[in-house]
Amino acid sequence: MTKQGIVLLLISALLITGCATTGTTSAGEPPTAPRNVKEWLNQKSRPKKGAIVGALIGAVAGAAVAGIRGENVLVGAVAGGAAGALVGFLVGKSQDKKYASRDEAVRVAHYDTSQGYVVRVEEVRFDPVRPRPGQNANLYVRYLVIGPDPNENIKVRMFRGLKYGEEYVVGAGPNEFTVTNGGGIVESTIPVTIPAKAPQGTYGLEALLEDPDGRFSQVIGSGSLYLAA
Repeated sequence: MTKQGIVLLLISALLITGCATTGTTSAGEPPTAPRNVKEWLNQKSRPKKGAIVGALIGAVAGAAVAGIRGENVLVGAVAGGAAGALVGFLVGKSQDKKYASRDEAVRVAHYDTSQGYVVRVEEVRFDPVRPRPGQNANLYVRYLVIGPDPNENIKVRMFRGLKYGEEYVVGAGPNEFTVTNGGGIVESTIPVTIPAKAPQGTYGLEALLEDPDGRFSQVIGSGSLYLAA
């Protein structure tokens, strides 16, 4: 059998396996792309083994294309399977603290009680700013929340995500934190272990805030991470 025939046979086998392990909707159609990290986390078709199979399919697809073009098959497989290194992100436990009072939040946001509830993400970043593959880093989110009643406790639910290109590669949540005395400014950090073979490049960061009691609408903040080699 030719080299091209071998790689095409492999990709066919993996595609069959992938269909068996990745989910579909009740109508038998593939799930729609998630609009945010919360939807991605809630999708039942996102088991880790499905992600691994997807990475293997990518690797063999790269090999198939390289073989057909007469290029080096190993190099093609490595390029196609870059997503495989993204499976190893590990996320720890969130730590949240209110570091500024409602009065400070009111000053920062130029708030007036006629505005009702005001919630916004002030910053999303990694600490250190440019971690390297194999390092531990903290995903940092700072947000502001204010309610009209200075005596009210406001519960905030957060989801966090990391994207490579257009695909989510890791997510965390829901994480809930109660902001006392009508609001304030909150800092939230969560430790992340970066895979040693994670591809170099720019990653998108996302923080989604919502109120489990429905007092304010979902708010999304974003940032970026450049992962150096």
